[in-house]
Amino acid sequence: MMRVLFVDDERFVLEATKRAMHCMRNEWEMEFLPSGAEALESLARAPADVIVSDVRMPGMDGWQLLAEVKKLYPQTVRLVLSGYAEPGAIMRLVTSAHQYLAKPGNSDSLKAAVAQTQLMKSLLSNESLVRLVGEVGVLPTFPGAVVEISTCLRRPNATIGEAAQIISRDVAMTANLMKVMNSAFFGSRRQVTSVERAVAYLGFDTLTALVLGHSLFCAHKASAMEMLWQHSFETARAARDIALAEQLSPIRVEEAFLAGMLHDVGRVVFATRTAPQAQAPTPAAAVDTHHAEVGAYLLGLWGFPSHIVAASALHHKPSARADRSLDLTVLVHVADRLAHRERGSAPALAESGVEPGVLEELRIADHWPKWLEAVSRDSEAHAA
Repeated sequence: MMRVLFVDDERFVLEATKRAMHCMRNEWEMEFLPSGAEALESLARAPADVIVSDVRMPGMDGWQLLAEVKKLYPQTVRLVLSGYAEPGAIMRLVTSAHQYLAKPGNSDSLKAAVAQTQLMKSLLSNESLVRLVGEVGVLPTFPGAVVEISTCLRRPNATIGEAAQIISRDVAMTANLMKVMNSAFFGSRRQVTSVERAVAYLGFDTLTALVLGHSLFCAHKASAMEMLWQHSFETARAARDIALAEQLSPIRVEEAFLAGMLHDVGRVVFATRTAPQAQAPTPAAAVDTHHAEVGAYLLGLWGFPSHIVAASALHHKPSARADRSLDLTVLVHVADRLAHRERGSAPALAESGVEPGVLEELRIADHWPKWLEAVSRDSEAHAA
């Protein structure tokens, strides 16, 4: 049974939460606590799967509590439930909490957020991977991209399009920004799936504060990050090209690009282990085996849409998906294979690495030449 801690110093709010969660008593073991100190005492007695905390509390506030939980119990999912959204708290959200939920809010949304964490844990094969992802706050960014975005934001004549283009070429920048953008912190009424929309919504002042003042995009020195940056961007473009060739809706095209950009985010998570204070770097074979599930788990914890999460989890094996349409998982799988092909080559479908039977089941195997042409044309234009 999943164990969940709710922490809030306002007794009437805590009682209201207890009443709202009463219907989950047979599925969750719940404890309702009035302070951060009592929450830590409870965790010392027995670990919890999820902690949901208010922010403004006397003594130890919610951010301090969650930072301590992250350090001591990284396997515990950390959610903020608050009615306050001070600009200075943005980076605390990024580094300490997995998601920010608005208070007062719909109790169904809170139940869904907690239940989603239980579903996400089923993705990971062992507890060490759960702890690894739990230790992640901000994903490390390719150094060249950090320099580019910092230079761009310092220019008085920089445009939203220019900033968005730089961010959308880096997998870590994209994930970090979209995590912040789609939290209840900014009160967006619909899920944003485009970096350009996110930049436009936030505005240059907020984005500049995040990047230059709060290090939302922190550089990582691993040389392998450059290759990952390039492959992720090529996969994103290929997924978008295929979606356009299939004449999918503009929203689906945006989602295809985002899912393609994030499909290998698990490899970025493993790259954090190369820091001096981290454990020994993960062997390459383990990264190859587990990066899809690790990436999907992180995206799920950060509140990304389920179809983006599924595309990351199953981008090597789309036949395992529940959907039986040309969904994001299939688009990203095919785009990933096309991005891996030798530059300028035009492999036949049987030689492409696409999982056998997937396109045949959808009766779209004959679309392969059209997709290959669209992706090749885009690659040539980008190179030029």
